[in-house]
Amino acid sequence: MSDITDKISKINQENMCKDILKELDCKDVKVNVAPEYNSCLYTIFNNTITIGKFKEEYMKPQTIAHECIHASQNKITLWANFIFTNIYLLFWIVISVLALLNKLPNTSVFIIAFIFASLIQYIINSLENEAMLKAKFIAKEYIEENKTLNKEEEQLLLNEYDRVNKLGIPFMNYYQISMNIIKIMILAFICLI
Repeated sequence: MSDITDKISKINQENMCKDILKELDCKDVKVNVAPEYNSCLYTIFNNTITIGKFKEEYMKPQTIAHECIHASQNKITLWANFIFTNIYLLFWIVISVLALLNKLPNTSVFIIAFIFASLIQYIINSLENEAMLKAKFIAKEYIEENKTLNKEEEQLLLNEYDRVNKLGIPFMNYYQISMNIIKIMILAFICLI
């Protein structure tokens, strides 16, 4: 894997990102390389992909492809995800504080409303699954087109991406569901006291 990592580390990440964005027909997306960051991120409000440093260089093509996919997704859906997630968190904080102060009438109605909001938030946030599933294939296309690796190295890299995705996608779903359930449980507990 070290040969693969060496070859991938030589790829200019900004150019890689711009090439993938061009393939996805996303011409207006800005690319910002920020080595002080520890992650990559697409932000809808300024239509920018920020590329940070990579803990594992071999993950660079898939991670950058992942953020490029977000940039290509439906903007209305992305805005809905951003807005609803923030309203969801604010809703949880407000009703929890009101419940703590015994100022929340019909607590069961608010708990049911919050459970329903949790379900909607989880469904909207499924954009992450789409990006994780497609990223491997877009990274593969990029590597093949640029002849970055030989066939054997490419297959090893794709097998590693499969391994990461088999762990990462279920983990992200588990994390999202468990965080929502914890919020529901905290709210229910506060309402009981």
